[in-house]
Amino acid sequence: MGGLVVNALRAGLWGLLLGPLLAVILVFGAMIFDPKCGVGDSGGCAMGIVTAPIAVALPSFGLFFVFGLLRGLWRRRPSDPAAAVRKLRNWGRPE
Repeated sequence: MGGLVVNALRAGLWGLLLGPLLAVILVFGAMIFDPKCGVGDSGGCAMGIVTAPIAVALPSFGLFFVFGLLRGLWRRRPSDPAAAVRKLRNWGRPE
């Protein structure tokens, strides 16, 4: 069970890395293709470079952590559910 949590944490850390990176790429794309950015007082466009990664960091960590946890639980499921149910029903009984 410890390996399951460690792998989910690893997935969460990947999310902590990839989420803000994608946010910065999207903000740069918006700055390039938005005609309002770079004209006159465009401080709001430049502030998006700072605020978007901060706003995305924790949600992306949580999302990747949950998906990593669900992926690990899916991989640990029994290959034969009927045999797993029989094993649980007979738990504690002498063979």
